[in-house]
Amino acid sequence: MDAKIITIGIALLIQLGGIIWWASSLQGEVRHNNYQIQMMQPDLDEAISFTKLWPAGKWGSGELPSDTRQDLKIARLEKQMDQILRKLYEINGGGRPR
Repeated sequence: MDAKIITIGIALLIQLGGIIWWASSLQGEVRHNNYQIQMMQPDLDEAISFTKLWPAGKWGSGELPSDTRQDLKIARLEKQMDQILRKLYEINGGGRPR
């Protein structure tokens, strides 16, 4: 046999080994990802059910307590800003800018 043929054969075997290693590692990653998806599926189903049923009032009032508090604080701040702007415009001559 010629040395070139042996060299080419060895190079092809090395490439084939690399391809087999890459394919097996890729298959392992896919298998691991599928396992993780299966483990997360019950939590995902529960979260989807919760997000569908909460606004309908089947899990409670349909509104988070912190949302209500925030809405009240925002409404109070809006009133205070209106009062401040009214006083500011009264001091500066009464007309509101456009």
